[in-house]
Amino acid sequence: MITRRAIAVPSTIVLALALAGCSSGMKKTFGLEANPPNAYEVGSLPPLSLPPELGQLPAPNPGQPPTQEVSAAQEGANVIAPANALPTAPPSMSTADNAFLNQAGPAPQGNIRAQVNQNAAVSSRSSSFVNSLMDDNSNAPTVVNASAEQRRLQENAALGKPATAGATPQETSAPPSLWDRFLNIF
Repeated sequence: MITRRAIAVPSTIVLALALAGCSSGMKKTFGLEANPPNAYEVGSLPPLSLPPELGQLPAPNPGQPPTQEVSAAQEGANVIAPANALPTAPPSMSTADNAFLNQAGPAPQGNIRAQVNQNAAVSSRSSSFVNSLMDDNSNAPTVVNASAEQRRLQENAALGKPATAGATPQETSAPPSLWDRFLNIF
């Protein structure tokens, strides 16, 4: 007579092998799929070099790594270092380069990145509860009203004014505050 245990053990093994065939992670776990080394982590050894006189060879140090060997991680970091990625600027600039830089305007301030980050942090802050009640939509993005802007530009062109004359009509996309909604009831 076949016992339950005699059926459970082989069926468990078959089920485990069937599941191993379903996913690549299980295949690797059970050793059913090859696991080749990563091509980017494999480094090449430097070529052998001999001094002109063999008597000048240093004494070997057993157990120490070779002195000329560079780790693959260090070699990769050297390849992608920003200093190696960008070519160095020529020592002297031509007159065309100088004219182009002069036309581009003055150099930015040294701390411009800090100012931009600070402005972004201030504008992304959520408003307080009281300000949201009292309609403080200072962080609301503004959008140009396209039809009113087109009318303004056509009027300026008809009157001979420059396109920059007059204020650009804008509309806000902020939802009305609780206070505005309350006042709109009446």
